[in-house]
Amino acid sequence: MSARIFFVKHHIIFYGIICILANLLAVISASVLASFTPETIASNQWTSLKEWIDFLCKHEMLTNFAGIISYLIPILMCTQYGLKARGLPHNDERYIEIMVHIPTEFALRGIAGWICNFLVELCFLAYLKITVGLKVGIIIISSAISHICLSIIAFTLIFFTLETLNRTLVLPSIYPDGGISSTSRTHISSIKSLFLFHFFSAAVFPSLFLGIRLFMSMYYGIDPNGYSDFVFVGLALLAGFAMSCLMTRFFQAPLKKLTESANKISEGDYECKTIICSNDEMGVLGDAFNAMTVSLKEKEFMRDTFGKIVTPQVRDYLLKGNVALGGETVDATVMFCDIRSFTTLSESMPPREVVALLNEYFTGLEKCITAHGGVINKYIGDAIMALFGIPVHTQTHAHDAFEAAQDMRQELLKMNKSFASRGMPQLHFGIALHSGSVLAGNIGAASRMEYTVIGDTVNAASRIEGLCKQYGKDLLISQATVDLLNINQNSKKIVFVDEAELRGKKEKIRLYTDLSNA
Repeated sequence: MSARIFFVKHHIIFYGIICILANLLAVISASVLASFTPETIASNQWTSLKEWIDFLCKHEMLTNFAGIISYLIPILMCTQYGLKARGLPHNDERYIEIMVHIPTEFALRGIAGWICNFLVELCFLAYLKITVGLKVGIIIISSAISHICLSIIAFTLIFFTLETLNRTLVLPSIYPDGGISSTSRTHISSIKSLFLFHFFSAAVFPSLFLGIRLFMSMYYGIDPNGYSDFVFVGLALLAGFAMSCLMTRFFQAPLKKLTESANKISEGDYECKTIICSNDEMGVLGDAFNAMTVSLKEKEFMRDTFGKIVTPQVRDYLLKGNVALGGETVDATVMFCDIRSFTTLSESMPPREVVALLNEYFTGLEKCITAHGGVINKYIGDAIMALFGIPVHTQTHAHDAFEAAQDMRQELLKMNKSFASRGMPQLHFGIALHSGSVLAGNIGAASRMEYTVIGDTVNAASRIEGLCKQYGKDLLISQATVDLLNINQNSKKIVFVDEAELRGKKEKIRLYTDLSNA
């Protein structure tokens, strides 16, 4: 068993030992602070203080017993809190809440001994006041200041030590995927409370302690001992520096994790998580960051999936906010491509093979179309309707469509060779290109719409494609598209086919084909 696993398994015991050591260190600090209190300064100058010190010396057994009781109380209180987790499974909500709150609970229970010790001293002072008329005012003030100081030292050591160990070792095992913000937190564990505690410990309390000391020295005519005030201020500054270092680490470490995770997300890694196991606002921020990462991953998946359904160009056009019903009139080139005699072909093949054949066929042609800036608007059975110059407007849409058609011819030859080697049937298609004005936009119902184009240009392109079989051509190009290609119509590449009459149109349309790859 590794040291880390052993600590996590028995961390409550270690936390109890840390509480005892923190209080011992506070006792050691008391001997240092004693030289800066009016008790030592005035013990030879003020009778009441001498009587109080003599009483403590004469009743040493009683004061030691009170000290032992003061030690036992926080130990018993911490043990009682730790036993709450006994027998609970580690995934139980009560166990998790106990572990999250343990630094605060142990720190508060850890200073209970100093509170009890001060109450015992008050009882002794009350007894002396009643029996011998001891003046207890300055003694109570001095004792209160000392106990407050020592309580703060003990609380600071316990809380920040346990909180650091909790965040580093224990809580990551409880929250391997984060989510600590779902557990309720104490007021002390909030960032605001930590900063207030830091301010009080590092600035307010030392200043208050020094101010009261100087006031009592002046009021009771006690002369300060040399440079003791400067020494105390130096110790207060060191304590403040130590607190500042702890506070810096508490916020620097999680912010560093957030920065590293943000950099990974900017590089496209949506699987990264930032685990901030602190039950304060930083923990909430870490969980919100992870939730944002999940949301970004889902949106990226939806974006990719959306791009496979409507093509990336249309996807990006819609994601820019163009989702209202309506459209615009633009010049574009429309392509229709249909497989010849596909109905007969599909009847002789199992449905699964027909679907596999179509998917391979569409994948090959899609690469040719998108490579030249085309957008596949829809698949109509075994036919393809593609747009050039929409939604990204270009002046070369006719040329782009013509080059895409050339690539589609070459791609079909490659696919047919592959089909033949696998004993699959050969495919033949007809392509039609026609240019003109179209109405492009979102058409449909408010709850269900489609980005498409309508108009006479679209209808004419569809009917021209239907003439490919009649003329025995795999490519027919309208006069409007040829005019935009800026190619000599008498060249060997582009040849005139016929002047055809399209259904629904009064004027005949001149049709051409390309013989270069025929």
